[in-house]
Amino acid sequence: MSGLRAMFLCSVLAAAVSDAPRGGEPLTIRFGVIEPPVVSQVDITIRAAVSNEQTIQLPMECSGLAWANGYLLFSSDRHGHVVFASKVDFSTMSVSPPEPMVVIANEQKLLADGESLTLRRVGDKWYGYVMCSMSNDIDALPLPKRRHLLRFSFDDPTKITPLGSIVIDLTPVRETLRGYFDRAHVTPYETFNADAHKNTYRWANTEGIAFVPGSDPPRLLCGMRNPLYGGRAMFYTLDHVNDALDVRNPDRIVVADIFTLDLGGRGVSDLCWDPVTRGYLITAALSNGPKLDNDRPFPPDSLDSALFWWSGVKAETPVLIARVPDMKIEAITRIADGPYIAIASDEGDVSEGRSERQSVLTIMEFTGFKR
Repeated sequence: MSGLRAMFLCSVLAAAVSDAPRGGEPLTIRFGVIEPPVVSQVDITIRAAVSNEQTIQLPMECSGLAWANGYLLFSSDRHGHVVFASKVDFSTMSVSPPEPMVVIANEQKLLADGESLTLRRVGDKWYGYVMCSMSNDIDALPLPKRRHLLRFSFDDPTKITPLGSIVIDLTPVRETLRGYFDRAHVTPYETFNADAHKNTYRWANTEGIAFVPGSDPPRLLCGMRNPLYGGRAMFYTLDHVNDALDVRNPDRIVVADIFTLDLGGRGVSDLCWDPVTRGYLITAALSNGPKLDNDRPFPPDSLDSALFWWSGVKAETPVLIARVPDMKIEAITRIADGPYIAIASDEGDVSEGRSERQSVLTIMEFTGFKR
C-alpha cells in the first residue's frame, strides 16, 4: 500500500461526519416481554463439541447470524469447526433447536473467536463466510487461529458439509490495520482479566461483516467492537476477499477504506445489509474495558446494547432504532425479504465477567421508520 493511500485512510479515520435526520423515540426491547414489535423470543442454547477431536461439549455462544432458505444459520465463538442451523415456522413463530453442522474437517484450521457470519448467494449456490475477531485472547496471546477467515458453500442449509471449505490467515489484514492505527494514534484495546487480576492487551476485535450490495468485485464491510476512536465505532472495507480465498493467498486482500460512525459511544457487535429498508442494520454495545484503579471495583456489567439503522453513506449518522438493556446482542439478520428481523444474544462472556451461558433469539417486526 502506498504512503499516500495510508495517509488518506488515516485522515478518513479522523474526519467528522454530519448529523443525519433522526427518527422518533427508539423502542425498548426487553428480555421475556413478547409484545409488538417482538413476536417471538426463545432460548436457543444447546451444547456441542468444540472440535472434531475434542469431544467436550460447551454451550453455544451466538456470535453471527444469517438467513438462507427457511433457516437461520448461527456461528458460535466457542465452537471452532461448526455452524448451527434452526428452522423457523412462521405459522407458530417457533424455532427448532440449533443443529451443529461441520464446516471444518481438520484440527489445523479451526476458528477461534469466530465473531461474524455473512452469506452471499450466486445463482442457486450459497457461500458462507465466518471471520474471527483477530484479537488477542484474554491472556493477551495473539493466537493464529483467532485470525482465520472461513468460506464454506452449500445448496441446502440442512446439508452443509466441509466439502469445498477454505480457511485463510488474516494476519496481513491485521498488520495493515495496525499500521493505520499507529499512524492515526488509535489507542489499542485493553480489558480486565478477572482471573489474572490484571488488564490485558487485546489489540482490537472485528465483530460484524457484510458484503456491500452491488459491489463488483464484492467488497466486504467490517465493523469493529474495539477499540473506539474518539468515542466512535471504526469500520473498514476489504477488496479481493474471494480472490484471496480462491488461491489461498491473503496478501491479495486490500484494505480499501477506513472510517468511523457515531453509535453513541458503542462499538459494533454485528451488522447486516437489509434488503427491505435498503440500509445496514447494526447492533452495538459498550465494552467494560480495563480496570482504571486498584481501589475501584471493575465496571458493572452494563453493556447497553442497541440497534441502529444506517444508510451506508459515510456522511450520514446511524439512526438509533431500539435499546436492548436486558440482553447482550451479538448478531442480527433480516429474515428473507419479509417484515421480520432476528437478533441473537450471547449472555455469557468470561472476559466480561459474565459466567452465564445463554443464547436468546428474538424475532421482531421492522419494516422501516420515518426519518
